[in-house]
Amino acid sequence: MSRPAFGCTRIGRKHLSLSAVSGSRRAFLRGAYLSREGRAKEAKRQKPLGPPPPWHQGLPLNEHCVGCAHPCTTACEPAIIRLHPADHELDGLPYLDFSTSGCTFCKACVEVCPIEIELADSVAPNIGKATVNRDTCIAWNDIICQSCIGRCDYRAISTPHMRRAEINMDLCNGCGMCVSVCPVNALSIDSHID
Repeated sequence: MSRPAFGCTRIGRKHLSLSAVSGSRRAFLRGAYLSREGRAKEAKRQKPLGPPPPWHQGLPLNEHCVGCAHPCTTACEPAIIRLHPADHELDGLPYLDFSTSGCTFCKACVEVCPIEIELADSVAPNIGKATVNRDTCIAWNDIICQSCIGRCDYRAISTPHMRRAEINMDLCNGCGMCVSVCPVNALSIDSHID
C-alpha cells in the first residue's frame, strides 16, 4: 500500500493536496484543517452543491453572477435553481437542486438571464450523468423497486439483470428526474465540473 505524497491527505479515493484547499484564514486559525473531519468538511464546503443551470455550463459564473438579481431562480418552472449559501465557497452562485424535481430544459432560465447565451434550438445540453449507489439502492439489495425507470423520459435507466437499475451513459443527459423519485436517495447526478 502506497503512502500519500507529503502534504496530502486522503479523502475517499482521491488525494487532496493541502495547497489545493483554498479555505479562509479564519478556518485555518480555528484549526479546521487539523483533523480529518475538519479537512473533509472544508473540502465539502468548496465543492459545488450541484451543477450549474443547463445552458450556463462552462461559463465563468463567478464573473457573471456576482451582484446579479438571479432572475433564473424565480423563472425556473420546476423551481430547481438554487443559490449556494453564504457560508459556501461559491456563495450566491446558482446550481441545480434535484431533490424535488429535475430539469425540463424549458429555457426559462436563459430567457431571463442577463448573460448573452446562444441556444441550439434542437439540442438540450448535457448536464451530467446519473449514477446509482449500489450499496443503498434497494433494487440492488433484492427488493423490487422501479421508481427511477418510470421517471426517466430518455430511457437511460434499465434493469437488464434481476430488476437492478443500471444507467446507459450514452442516453443519460443528467436531467435529474430520477433523483427525486428514488425512495432511498441512491441516485445522484455527477456533473462535468469538479
